[in-house]
Amino acid sequence: MTQAVTSLSKQRTKLSPTAASRRTMTLAFVLVVACIGGLMPLELPADIGQNHVLHWWAIALIAIATELMVFHVEFRREMYSFTFSEIALVLGLFLSAPRELLIGRLVGEAIFLIAIDRQPLRKVALNLAAFMSEITVLVAVHQLLGRPMDITRPSSWLVAFAAVAIADLVGYVIVYQAIRWHGAPITLRSILSIGALTIPVNTSFALVVAILATDLPWATLLLSGVAAFLLLAYRSYTTLSQRYESLSMLYEFTRLVSGAKRPDSVLEAILTQAKDLLRAERAEIWLTDENDFRMRLAVDDGGRASRALEPEYGDAMHRWLATVEGAAIVTELTLRPGEEEMIRALNAHNTLIAPITESGSIVGLVAVVNRLGEITQFKEGDRTMFATLASHASVALENGRLIDRLHHEASERRHESLHDALTGLPNRVLFGTRLRDELARMTVDKSRLAVAVMDLDGFKEINDTLGHQSGDVVLVEVARRISYAARGAAFVARLGGDEFALLLPSIATTVELDDIARRIRAEVSKPIHIEGLRMNVEISIGFSLSPDDASDGATLLQRADVAMYSAKAGHGNGVAFYEAVTDENTPRRLALGSDIRSAIADGQLRVVFQPKVRLRDGAMIGAEALVRWRHPTLGQIMPDEFVPLAERTGAINEMTERVLRDALAQVRTWRLAGRHWNVSVNVAMRNLLDNDFVGIVDRSLRAASVEPSALTLEITETSVMSDAAKTIDVLEALAALGVSLSIDDFGTGYSSLSYLQQLPVSEVKIDKMFVSRMLVDAGAEAIVRSVLDLARNLKLVTVAEGVEDRETLERLRRLGCDIAQGYFLSRPVPAEELERWHQQLPALMLADAGRVKTFGRLATVG
Repeated sequence: MTQAVTSLSKQRTKLSPTAASRRTMTLAFVLVVACIGGLMPLELPADIGQNHVLHWWAIALIAIATELMVFHVEFRREMYSFTFSEIALVLGLFLSAPRELLIGRLVGEAIFLIAIDRQPLRKVALNLAAFMSEITVLVAVHQLLGRPMDITRPSSWLVAFAAVAIADLVGYVIVYQAIRWHGAPITLRSILSIGALTIPVNTSFALVVAILATDLPWATLLLSGVAAFLLLAYRSYTTLSQRYESLSMLYEFTRLVSGAKRPDSVLEAILTQAKDLLRAERAEIWLTDENDFRMRLAVDDGGRASRALEPEYGDAMHRWLATVEGAAIVTELTLRPGEEEMIRALNAHNTLIAPITESGSIVGLVAVVNRLGEITQFKEGDRTMFATLASHASVALENGRLIDRLHHEASERRHESLHDALTGLPNRVLFGTRLRDELARMTVDKSRLAVAVMDLDGFKEINDTLGHQSGDVVLVEVARRISYAARGAAFVARLGGDEFALLLPSIATTVELDDIARRIRAEVSKPIHIEGLRMNVEISIGFSLSPDDASDGATLLQRADVAMYSAKAGHGNGVAFYEAVTDENTPRRLALGSDIRSAIADGQLRVVFQPKVRLRDGAMIGAEALVRWRHPTLGQIMPDEFVPLAERTGAINEMTERVLRDALAQVRTWRLAGRHWNVSVNVAMRNLLDNDFVGIVDRSLRAASVEPSALTLEITETSVMSDAAKTIDVLEALAALGVSLSIDDFGTGYSSLSYLQQLPVSEVKIDKMFVSRMLVDAGAEAIVRSVLDLARNLKLVTVAEGVEDRETLERLRRLGCDIAQGYFLSRPVPAEELERWHQQLPALMLADAGRVKTFGRLATVG
């Protein structure tokens, strides 16, 4: 019995097809030589059988007939094909001479293998050598076990059983070794397991045929009819079974391919399932596209391998696929024009090839190469199934590429949502996410991190002068420079506008942070050339640290922003670290900023007065109106805290108007009481920039029925310098009303001396930081002397504020100062207390130090 095996398992081919074929031909040659040498001493007399009724041609016909009676049995995931070739051996053993048996068997098998089964030459040679070996062993065993053979004697049957079994065993071993060389995962045990069942059945059937052929020749027709029926029935069953199996595997293929969402998964699923479904050595896909993308992907039992598709193979593929429709079987025995190059490129003996299409255009091919074990060729049924697989593969690949494009577009949209479109840096959203992740990590490893906020200095001037397009060029270059300077140490992001941020995880010391900041500032400050201009850009950097300054991302960013503005104000030479003691952006200040307007409207603010005394005669000439705020829940709020908040929130205009109204109303009260005291009111920079401020002052004077000369408005040097042109116009308009103007905190501003002659002022106030130190600091006294001399030359009244003791008061009197105010004279008090204070003023001016201290305590009441 000849046996063929095709594996369904997944194991690696052990030899290349060329090496396996070479070994197969060598084995065939060795077997033929061995058989010739073995048959010569075993040549038997002509009367070895009872009747020599079968000639070689009859044996040949019987061999062909039995080979056509092929059965396929799947056993333990392996496919076995076997025939009733034992019939030819048994009949030849009993009814023919050895020469006739040998010649007839070889001729019949050669005709079948070449003309009917169309096997390649190396397989024909191996099979004929195996048949020759079986006959040689059969004759040798028969000679050893006894002769003559009598078909009617059971003892002869036993000899036949033994001879056929040993002969088949030799054939099994030969076929087994050849199949192993060609890579099929077959075991000798599996062959013997099937042979143990088929050899007794086939030999028994052959003996029955031999007995009937000897005694009742015509009865063999009846047996042949039964055998033919059984064969056809079995083939019908196996055909249905194989069709069911193919449909099941096709369904599994479709399910796996449709479940693969990405093109690379689709390709691997296609090849793996196609290889297993068609029991091929390997499967390949070649892909090309209009962008000159060329890929060759192969899957075998050892895994997947991909490489670039050779350009000549891609061109040959398109030329050949243009001449065929659908799937095609290509073998090295029946090559048509254009197929030789495909066979060579695929390194195939036989292959199935089908086109892969996308949107109706051919983009590649899919191929299954070489039947595993090289036992059978691909058939027409395989081609039909493969065409179905290729069709599914085309749809799946197209869907996979569509999904991949959708994923790519979604990924691009997600990237755009998390990155700045101009600079490509992460944006505020991604920075916040990364910061939260790092803070969560910190809770585990107890490390530290730092956040930096950076802002360009003077960037608005670049946009205003050169346009936003040039500004964008600057931002892109600055982003590049920051990333370069902070490389490897920080996560860089653009928060918006000209503001950038750094996240620095696992930072140990502020020294490291300062070093990084200096590198960034040095890199950013290098010249940038735009539109033929050479410009330098500076950047201010503020740091906050976790857990020292805050433990949540939002607070860290806010406090780094506070530090950045501190750096921008000139602290730390452009680099600053967050300090809680200087942070004005606290929740308390935020709450006060929200409450300040309601405090003005609800009357929570009250005006107090600090008296001003003329030094030459000790007379009170007026008072400075100051504002105080007692918050309903927070208690007394100092002016140093809420006045800047009023300026920042824009409530300073309403506050100043309220103070003006109350102060002038008090002047009116003083006038009615016979007191000709004037009042001074502080004016903020925002007041001077308000187009309606002059009107507010005029309306307040008219409402109180007070002459304008009773009001002095105090302005600071810095408020004048912020917008000198506009403030000078406003001051001149106020002076035109008859209001007196005073320069407050004189000596602490910048460049005001050049404007002093232009300003319509009548008074200067010497800042208290010079006055309070003039007795212990010669430099401070020198400044006071200089201001007094300057004011005297310009015919301006001088006011010294911050007088804290009698000695300072006397020194100012001797230096020629006109007016003094300070805690030595009185703290700011309500208007009703001011009258009582005035009554004690003469005694105060003549009292000794002890009585001054006593009144000082008294004057602080309220």
